[in-house]
Amino acid sequence: MERNEKDIEQLIELSQNEKRVKQKLIYDAVLLFLEGYTRGEISKILHEKQGTVNHHIRKYINNGIEDLHIKKQPGYQKRLTDEQETELAELITSKTPEEAGMGVFANWTAPLICCLVEKKYSVKYSERGMRDLLERIGLSYTRPTYTLAKANPQKQEEFKEKFKDLKKN
Repeated sequence: MERNEKDIEQLIELSQNEKRVKQKLIYDAVLLFLEGYTRGEISKILHEKQGTVNHHIRKYINNGIEDLHIKKQPGYQKRLTDEQETELAELITSKTPEEAGMGVFANWTAPLICCLVEKKYSVKYSERGMRDLLERIGLSYTRPTYTLAKANPQKQEEFKEKFKDLKKN
């Protein structure tokens, strides 16, 4: 392939300004190809498989520099519809687990919400997946912490002092 100075200049600029490592590697592979390196040499220089280098070069030859840009992957399809997510958010924020028919629990937890979703929508979620869903629908998840409401502050301080003495011994 003949040396295309305009594309070389454009690839140099794109490569220098690129922050994503994979995208920079693609630009560099094609740039080295245009500078006259063989595909085998490019593979060794960039520590990439020759098939990968061939793929990048083929994309450039067929469609130009515009086809070298990495396209955003669509990701995993949502399990609940938008309406179901909205309904779930409303339910969690307006009712306690007991009011929602999930048993006598004081707080919503990720595993408890997993059970609710499975019961209501017949969709299974892992605990981590549920925390991701909660974040996506704008709810923050925190693990509950328990404090003694009727604790005597003076006795607590006395215990802390005794405990410090015990730790020293």
